[in-house]
Amino acid sequence: MSEQTQPAVKRRRLLRRGLWENISVGLIALGVIMLMQPISLTLYSYSFVVLLAGTALFTVATKFPE
Repeated sequence: MSEQTQPAVKRRRLLRRGLWENISVGLIALGVIMLMQPISLTLYSYSFVVLLAGTALFTVATKFPE
């Protein structure tokens, strides 16, 4: 394989749907846990941002190739 095609192959492997969907679902779950915990007001404050980031990432990740 030539040196020019190696970065393209690495990029294709990095932008696979399964990995990014799992990461985004993990972020959404983390945001829900942060929202429901009674211990830290800081975690509660950032829960919406984490939920929003997970949802946006999931929306983008569903457009990636299999």
